[in-house]
Amino acid sequence: MIFFFMWAGCCAAAPAMARAHGDSAAVCQRAAGKLDGLVPEWRDLVVEFKAEARNPSVLALAEEHRQGRLKAGFLHHCQREWGTHQTTFVCFSGSVTALGLALCLQKDTNPHGWEYRP
Repeated sequence: MIFFFMWAGCCAAAPAMARAHGDSAAVCQRAAGKLDGLVPEWRDLVVEFKAEARNPSVLALAEEHRQGRLKAGFLHHCQREWGTHQTTFVCFSGSVTALGLALCLQKDTNPHGWEYRP
């Protein structure tokens, strides 16, 4: 029983976590900044482990970064997709490493299969 309550609390925490971090605009702004700073390292990890085919969003983010359009493109994308992918965006906004960003795409933090589509 205790496990169930802990699990339920974990899943129910995502909306509260977003409110604690501010509204969608603030979370999207933080997430865009985190991605802009960490996406080159994340891309390098994907390439190093030869995982490009499984990580098209990382490659798309890296290309946007290379072209200097990532912050603006991701901010627009985040606002547009907030209703479906809020949990993933909140996770991105709190990440401090490339591995942290990668963990945001695991099933528990990416329940709806987020993909980056600029």
